Amino acid sequence: YKASLIFFVCFLAISLFFVFFSWYLLKNTLITPLKKLGESISTISSGDLSKNISLEGKNEIAKLARSIELMRVNLVNIVNEIKTYTNHSLSGIGKLSSGNNELAARTEEQASALEETASSMEEISSTVKQNTENVANAASIVLSATNLSRNCGEEVNDVVRLMKDISEYSNKIFEITDVIDSIAFQTNILALNASVEAARAGEQGRGFAVVSGEVRELAQKCTDSAKNIKILIDNTVQKISSGSDMAEKAGNSMLNVVNSIEKINNIISEISIASSEQSKGIEQICTAVNEMDVVTQKNSNLVEQCAKQASSIEMDANELLKMVEHFKTDYVISLTHEKNKHNNTQKVFNNEDNWSSF
Repeated sequence: YKASLIFFVCFLAISLFFVFFSWYLLKNTLITPLKKLGESISTISSGDLSKNISLEGKNEIAKLARSIELMRVNLVNIVNEIKTYTNHSLSGIGKLSSGNNELAARTEEQASALEETASSMEEISSTVKQNTENVANAASIVLSATNLSRNCGEEVNDVVRLMKDISEYSNKIFEITDVIDSIAFQTNILALNASVEAARAGEQGRGFAVVSGEVRELAQKCTDSAKNIKILIDNTVQKISSGSDMAEKAGNSMLNVVNSIEKINNIISEISIASSEQSKGIEQICTAVNEMDVVTQKNSNLVEQCAKQASSIEMDANELLKMVEHFKTDYVISLTHEKNKHNNTQKVFNNEDNWSSF
């Protein structure tokens, strides 16, 4: 019995030793590594990738730990690359957004300037059209004045010709008065001769002397009347000559006026043609400016859409970066694009560059 009891006690002691030894081995080789591995997996699942997983050994748990460590390293590399590329993308998107905002502002300024230019060109076109109409009216008036001046010139020429005819008729009257004066002179001489012959005849020639005296008086009256007519005709001829000279001068002046009016008419016609061509050119410019305005408005809309898309992409990239920042690594990244974004936006709206330099 004692031997059996001793054997049982020894067996129990040996069994307990093996149990404790097995428990020690199981704890060191399985439970503790699995606990550490579980903690590491929990740390990774929480987003902390900065802690290394190091388990020594060649068993399956150590191999699993090395595989998880390799996965952690790969995740760290992937997260770091995502952070790097996201930061670069955000930087580029920030610059793109800033450029789009600046382009939108300048395009808006250009569109506003084109609208003002189109309005000014329309006013100029209206003014040129009004000037063209005024020039056409002036050309019509000048043409009427030219016709009237020509008619007046022809009438003055008719007056000059009439004056010349009157002057010729006056010269003929001069000749007639000279004949009358000559006849009166000869009659007076004949009357004197008759008086002399009557005086020689004495008593018999008394009646003839009376007749010769009457004839002499008539001849004297004819001579006086011829002299008066000659004086009147002289005065008339002088006045007619002066009138003829004045009419001729008036005709020459009227001719000069007609020539001047014709020159004015030619100049106004040239101005009318130039104004018409200028009006057509301004209309073409207005059409081109309006087309440029339409294109600029479309460009402005496209730039606004691009700016909205860039802002949307930037927001998505920020959200992606925030999600990636959930994973903690030793990689440090500086997000300066968030600070520069507002500065770039303010720079766009404070930019005083001339839009024409765009």
